[in-house]
Parts: sequence; structure tokens; C-alpha cells
Amino acid sequence: MKLKNLLLICLVALLAACQRTQPIVILYENDVHCAVEGYARMAGQRDAEKQNTPYVAVVSCGDFAQGNTVGSLTEGEAVVRIMNAVGYDYLTVGNHEFDYTVPQMEHLSQILTGTTLCCNFSRITGVGEDGQIEEVDLYPAYAVKKFGSTKVGFVGVATPSTFRSSTPTYFIDDEGNLLYDFHQTDTYERVQAAVDAARGEGAEIIIVLSHLGDDPEVAYSRGLIAATHGIDIVLDGHAHHLLNERLANDRGDSVTLASAATKFAYIGRITIDKNNNLTNELLPITKCTHVNQAVQDTILAIQQELEARVSAPIGTTAFALTDRDAQNNRLVRKQETNLGDLMADVARYTTGANIGVCNGGGLRAGVYNETITFGDIVSVWPFNNTMRIVECTGQQLLDALEVGVAALPLENGDFMHVSGLRYTVDTRVPTSVLWNENRMFDGVGKTRRIVNAEIFVPAEGEQGKLPYEQKGTWQAVDPEATYTIGGQSYIIACSGASGTFAKMHVQPVCGEPLNDVEAVCSYIRAMGEQVDEAYRQPQGRITIR
Repeated sequence: MKLKNLLLICLVALLAACQRTQPIVILYENDVHCAVEGYARMAGQRDAEKQNTPYVAVVSCGDFAQGNTVGSLTEGEAVVRIMNAVGYDYLTVGNHEFDYTVPQMEHLSQILTGTTLCCNFSRITGVGEDGQIEEVDLYPAYAVKKFGSTKVGFVGVATPSTFRSSTPTYFIDDEGNLLYDFHQTDTYERVQAAVDAARGEGAEIIIVLSHLGDDPEVAYSRGLIAATHGIDIVLDGHAHHLLNERLANDRGDSVTLASAATKFAYIGRITIDKNNNLTNELLPITKCTHVNQAVQDTILAIQQELEARVSAPIGTTAFALTDRDAQNNRLVRKQETNLGDLMADVARYTTGANIGVCNGGGLRAGVYNETITFGDIVSVWPFNNTMRIVECTGQQLLDALEVGVAALPLENGDFMHVSGLRYTVDTRVPTSVLWNENRMFDGVGKTRRIVNAEIFVPAEGEQGKLPYEQKGTWQAVDPEATYTIGGQSYIIACSGASGTFAKMHVQPVCGEPLNDVEAVCSYIRAMGEQVDEAYRQPQGRITIR
């Protein structure tokens, strides 16, 4: 009996010794968008946490590979080098990880030392005898990591809107058949299956690394929480919000929804105590004072590698080329700006088309310094597009404009800045744009918001001049006439702008397509390497009432 009691005491002592007594800390970020200076502080915060507990992990909710020249000039590889220096544990993919093509995104995932998780991105391999689509997941849906005696499950999920917010033709073949599936109709079910599987492997805490955002027309973070159970916290990206709130799941249990804004304004910090109680904090980056020198050295080395190319001067401007107003409110997705006018003129001038277009969602920065560098232009247009021409009818052109103004007065990445064209929008008219299941353009109903659209017809001998120098007349767009439109390949050839140009006849500019950044450089050189006074203010091409 005494031996039995002694064994019981020893067993209790052994179990007590195995119990985790120190906290688990999970550091997270989302939507860094190449703000790489923050990685040294992320690593420094990780180092500081490890002074108090051995149980620390670093995770990302996506959109790290694109945002400025560090990403675009290396197609994300420089950012991955820095993330590897930090030592990420897990991450999920944002829609902008796909901007450099799916194979490049897979390559980035392969060279990342952290594990990429995504439960709702599959490659379609065929159709079975029963007519069902056959597919294979590109990434594991979840992972379970042990911290002492506690198992924590991590689940990754990407926004199905990637299909239209990245480059649609990356996901379809030449005949329009889907090559990849984001599981728009069953995203929540796939997350639930991953949660259940992780719980089945003993996970006591479930953390979802989400890049869903807040658009309720597709799978979104609040909808995910309301439709599932077994999740403790959803870390969300895509919408760039600062969030730390509690929401009810499908069983009425409370779930934390958190997001750390964008560009390392904050570092998120989850603490799991010895009783598995979870708390979430959002640490302003300015208060994360620890800097990891090895990561800092990696950042500096990469910046030095790119400096000569990025800092090369292209021209000058006596005024700002704006994407925002004085209060830092973004304008280019809902109204005309001088930057939009300039870039649309670049499209028309370098392609020789009747009309130039530039979607507001493609304008990622303004130019606010007198000397315009190559890096400034890459920051404005960071997606490595080429310039293309599409041939379309006037009716197709009017339809494309309707898509761009469908959301007004709210923002819309499809909002069209134009050259050689002017139009008037009546926002009092309800939009009748029709969408398919992937929220791609599917037609226009009876009502139209575009109440007047006119095309500029240069006078004889004016065609080769710079757009703002041309003389000519304005004529109403003829729905039956054929026009040429020049723009970036994303819009013209790759089903961007919600696919409005997808079924039109696409032509290269002349032989080998011209890179869009080089097109801007060419246009600035044609102006005498100084932005003309004609662009000091928006030119009144778009009237909104």
C-alpha cells in the first residue's frame, strides 16, 4: 500500500513537472507590404520575449511580398530573405503574393524557412468520371506546434477575392477554364475541417492566420467566426484595419478578431498563460525598441544592393502627383487626380491607342518629391506589367466605365482614370452592373450611371504629339464604333478591372510589349524630363455628381 502511494505521489510530481508554467507568446503581423524596416524590430521583440519564456513563435497573415521596390524589383525574393533572417514559424498567403505569377509564389513559399499554410487554394487537375472536379491542395491547411505540454494549432486561409484582386489570367487557361480554386463557396467549411483536424491531433488552442478582410460579398473574417467553432483567435489581414474585438461563433462562444493594421504600424502579441487563457495586445512599433542587429544588417545589405537602381533620377516635377488628399485620404479609387491623368496619358501615348486607361487600384503611391527617381515610379506602378492595346466597341467601353463607377461614392479599384476620353457620372442612379460567382463582370442591366462619355479626336497632324498638346474635337462615344484602348496588361490582357476587357481582342504594343515602368520613363523623357504644368491640377476629365 505504501509502495502504491509512493508511486502515485511520484506520478503526480512527474505530471506537475511536465506542465507548462511559462507563457506562450505569438507575435504576428499582416499587410507589411515591403515596409521591411519593421522586421528588425519584430525580431528584436521576439528576442526580448525569449528572455522571459522559451515558448515564442512569429507568424504572418500575408501581403508581404509586394508594396514597393524591394518587392517588385526582386519579385518578392528580397523580402523573403529578410523574413528568413527573422525566423518565421508560420504564414499564410495574401492576394498580393500572387502578383508575380503563381509559379513565383510557389517559389517564394519553397525558399521561405517558415511553413506556408492555406486551406483553400488548390490546383485543378481534371474532372473525374462522375463529373466532379479533381484537385490537389498546394499547401497544408494547418499545423500543430508543441510548446512544452501545450499543443497550439495554426490554420491558414486566403481571400477568394484573390481571383480578381491579383491577376485573373494567372488562374485560368487560354479558353477561360479554371486552373486553380479558392473555394469561394466552401471556404468556411474548409477552415472548419482544418480546425477539427488540428483539434483531433490534440491542439488545445486554435489560431487562424487569415487573409480575408471585411468584404461580406466574399468569405470574410467576421463571417468566418460566425460560421465556425473551435477557433480561439482569428488574426486577419487584407483590410489593413486595427482590430482587437470579441465576436460570437456559431455556438455563441466568444472568439477574438485581431489585426495589426499595415506596414508594421503595430506588432500583434498573443499571450497564452499556463491555464491556456489567451490575451491579445497590439504594440505600436515605436514602443518595440529592441532591434535585432543581424536582421538589420540583412535589410541594409539588400537596400544597398538596390540603391543604385532605385535612386536613379528620371526627371523632375514642380508639384506633387497625388494619390491622396492633405488628410491622407486615398482618392485615386473614387475620383480624378493629376497622377491618374498623367498615368492614363502614359498609356495612350506609349501605345498609340485612341484612349488610355489606368485603374485606381493599380496606383499604389504618389510622387511627393521634386526629383522623380526610378524607385518612385516603381512605387506608383509596382506590379511589373507590360503595356497592351485592346480593340473594343463603344458599347464595351461604356460597360467598362460602368464597372469602374459601380461603387461610387465608395472606393473601387476598378475606377478608371482616362486619357482621350471624358465622362460624367450620376451617382444618384443605382448601379445595375451584374457579377458572376467570382464577382467578375457579367453585364449591365437597365440603369446606367455614365450619363455622358466623349472621345477626343485629334486634328490632322496632331496624333504624334503629347496628349496635353494635341488639338482636336470631342465626339460622343458611338456604341457601334470600334476604338483602341491602351493600358497595363493587368487591365487589358489579364482580366483585371473585374474582367471587363477579358473577351476583347488584345494586341501587343509593337512587337515585344513595353514594360509599364519603362513606359512612364519614356513619357517623362518626352516631356523634357520635367512633368509639364498641364498636370499641376486634375484636368476635368471625370465629372461626378
